[in-house]
Amino acid sequence: MAAPVRPPVTDPGGPLLALCLGARCSALRDLAGTSGSVDAFQDAVGSTRGAVLVTAGCLGPCALAAVAAVTHRDGATGCSRPTVWLAGLHEGARAGALADWITDGGPGGDGEPDAGLPVPLVPAVAGLGPPVRLGR
Repeated sequence: MAAPVRPPVTDPGGPLLALCLGARCSALRDLAGTSGSVDAFQDAVGSTRGAVLVTAGCLGPCALAAVAAVTHRDGATGCSRPTVWLAGLHEGARAGALADWITDGGPGGDGEPDAGLPVPLVPAVAGLGPPVRLGR
């Protein structure tokens, strides 16, 4: 008997969350009592089809801590779109809104990284930037 033919697996794409776990960002989450937000981000990414979580020791803009970059990752190419940088994610309302946005699919693939941004995240926007480039 021949093995069943399976359809090719396709990557739907989805949100890519680059989360800073550097000393300052982590300390601010600890001080604010929101260190559990990292687990919430992991859960949000894990439950969202096509979502990817990238953690980094330090993303650099320490004065804006706690920070993350969010973008849409194209499933066909694996490339990301322009990025929205979010700051102050040690605040519970912002962290919760980001986790919910990721669960809802995050930024769309239209190239506007802040389109559909939840209201609690609007004041968290630190800037828009180029697509995320992941190195080895």
